[in-house]
Formats: sequence, C-alpha cells, structure tokens
Amino acid sequence: MASHRPAASVPSALLAVLCLLALALTVSGPAQARTEPAAGPAAGAAAGTAPGPAAPEPVVGGPVFNDPAALSGGTGPSPRQAAVMDQLIGLAERVPAGGEIELVMFEFEEGARSTAVLDTLLAAHRRGVHVKVILDASSGDVLAKLKKAFDTGSDRASWAVACPAGRGCIARNYLHTKFALFSSVVTGGQEHRNVVFQTSSNLKDWYLYNSYNDAFTFADARVYADYRKYFGDLRAMKQDPDYFWTGPTGSAYRAMFYPREQTDAKDPIANVLKLVKCAYEDEDGVTRQTDVRIALTAFTKHRAATARQLRALRDQGCWIDIVHPGPAGGTAIEPEIMKLLNPAGREPIQLTPCRYDPGNGQRISTHTKVMMIDGSYNGDLTPRVYTGSANFTHLENADDSAVRITGRAVHDAYRSWFWKTRDACRAGAGG
Repeated sequence: MASHRPAASVPSALLAVLCLLALALTVSGPAQARTEPAAGPAAGAAAGTAPGPAAPEPVVGGPVFNDPAALSGGTGPSPRQAAVMDQLIGLAERVPAGGEIELVMFEFEEGARSTAVLDTLLAAHRRGVHVKVILDASSGDVLAKLKKAFDTGSDRASWAVACPAGRGCIARNYLHTKFALFSSVVTGGQEHRNVVFQTSSNLKDWYLYNSYNDAFTFADARVYADYRKYFGDLRAMKQDPDYFWTGPTGSAYRAMFYPREQTDAKDPIANVLKLVKCAYEDEDGVTRQTDVRIALTAFTKHRAATARQLRALRDQGCWIDIVHPGPAGGTAIEPEIMKLLNPAGREPIQLTPCRYDPGNGQRISTHTKVMMIDGSYNGDLTPRVYTGSANFTHLENADDSAVRITGRAVHDAYRSWFWKTRDACRAGAGG
C-alpha cells in the first residue's frame, strides 16, 4: 500500500494519515410451508454485514460440504459453515468479462454470507459478465436489488426475474431448484468451460447454521447444455405437471429435471432402485451386497413407490441406511412411509434421525437430497451418487433438478461425508 520512495520525501505524520485513509477505503464496501425455519440469534447478528474476503479457490470436478456444527466462535459463519456458499462465490468471482452466469434459486435473502453472493453477482455484472437470475417469487427483496442494478447502464444482457406468485415457473406450487451455470471459470491457472454448480443449499442464514448441505461442481458440455435448456424453459414459465426429462447416458454425469406427473409408475427414484441387484460378484469373484445410503430432507406419503422399493431391496439383502431430520414418523418421514420402510417382523432399514443442538441454542438437521448406490446397478458395478434439490415429496409440486455422478472417487467422498454426518447426528442426539 505504501510507496517505495524514500521516507524522507513525505512527512511521517502525513504518511500515517494517508495510510489510514487508504486502509479505510479498502475495507469499506456495499453493505409458507415451503420455507425453512428462521436461523437462530447468532446468524441474525451477522446478517447484512459487508462481504468478507474473496472466497477460496473453488472445486471443479468434486463435492463441497458445509458443516453447520463447526462453530466460528464469533458472530459470523466459520469457513466450514460457509463452504457451499463460498464455493458459489468463488466460481462467480472467476468468470472472465464477456462470460455468462445463470443462477436459479428458491430462497435468496441477504445474510451472513448470502449478501456476499449478491455482491459477487453485482460485481460480475459491473466487470462485463452477463448475469441472468431466476428466483422463486418469495425472494422479492433480492430480486428488486438485482433488477435495479441490471437496469442501470447500457448493458441489457444481465436480467433477473421471478416465477409468478403462488406457483413455480413450470411446476404447480413453487420453484425449488438451486443451481448455477458458468460459461467459463478460471481457477488454479486453468480455464474450465461449461461449468455446472448443483446444490441442496438455498441462500439464507438457515443453510449456514442449521442444516447440512452439499454442492457438486463439474465441467461437461453436454450436461451444461441440458441445464441451459432447463433454464430457458423455466424462463418461459409455461406450466407442465409432467415436464420431467433426463439427459443422455454415456458419461459420468446425467441430469434430471422436474416436475413429474404424480404416479407410482413414474417415480424416478423408485425406477432407479428397480435396477439395483442386492447380491453380486466383485472383480475377484467374491460375493458382496449392494449398499444404498440416503441423506434426505423429507419423505412423504406421495413417494410410497420409493419406500416399497427400498423395503424390497432390504428384504433381498441390500444394506439400506437413511439419515433424515427426525423424529421418525414426523414431518421428515411421514407415518405412512415409516410403515412401509420398517413393518413389524422384518429386517429393519437403518434410520438415523438428525436434529440436534451443537451447543449454541440452534437446531441442526439434514437438508441434503443425496442417494448413493455402491454395488450392482443394471449390471454395472460402478458406484453412483444422485444429488440435487429434489426431495422425496409430491412430484408435481416443484421445479427441481438433480445430477447422477458415477465413479469410485466421488462416491467415496460422499460416503465419507455420510458417515461423519450420521455419527455427528447420533452424538448430537445423545447416542
């Protein structure tokens, strides 16, 4: 900050004043049943503060997980609490001028780290990135700020819109998906083109302090194009309760887009599980069992087909392990589903409730929508992960997206996170 000229060329008292002024300028900056509970007092204390330093280098080709129990010791979020939002910030910061960011989000409110997301989008627009945003109608305050900024000046390539009030852009009730697309991201000295960021996290304080979330970021031209088509269809705002489609197979990534007509025969997760075989031989000829692990937010009576298929797989010898925002039989897993999953006299499916206080008066639970399959799927032994924004709820209600990722490394990263989360939930609940 200070000049390299000899100190004698500027009086020391004046130099000190100039340095203090420069430092001050450097640190200053711009300041329904479908919603989640408000975050606790610690989160509110930091809401609306100026954004922190630039986010860490983002991950491309792998997952990022937040840890709501990793307390900061202060009023703002710790790096581990903010990991998913910082991933989004880091990607947006690294889009070159002339590039494009397309963001879709359910809940977007200013807060301890979500304000920094908003500021990063506005800064990207100012440096010549075309920023396009679609929000649920519930995020009106952020929408107004984006529209005001984008409507200023001569560049009309940036815009922000919301779905009509009381409905989704395509679905019956609301827009629930959470993803971002980046035409190009430069990180670690390398340019990544056609980048997709898919997450379970919305942008408000509850997702920092009160819930477990994940994000998966990858570069793939085919799947990027699929997400862009979905983005365009959301923008068109034509309702269709049976909109659902998936991208092509043949690569490590495959996307799926909702809403879907509500019938058992069309349940996408049940149909995936129908292709699982519980006993298989590994490469060494050893007979093994297939493992299915799920960390979810909600499992309602509308997804009985999925519950019946999970029960059938457990009866056939698969290991089924589910972490959910208990209590069992409550709002997370409805009683009708509990009866299908664990009827009396049958080998139980392992269910771990996750709702606990880490010691600061706040409640933590899972908000992910993750399913892992490790074993035989349609004759293929490659492990796979499904993640995104879609809960196990009514298929027609929400605009949602998910991505299937194949590969041992990604699966094992999610499995390690699953075990740690399950253990933390057990410990937090008292064992």
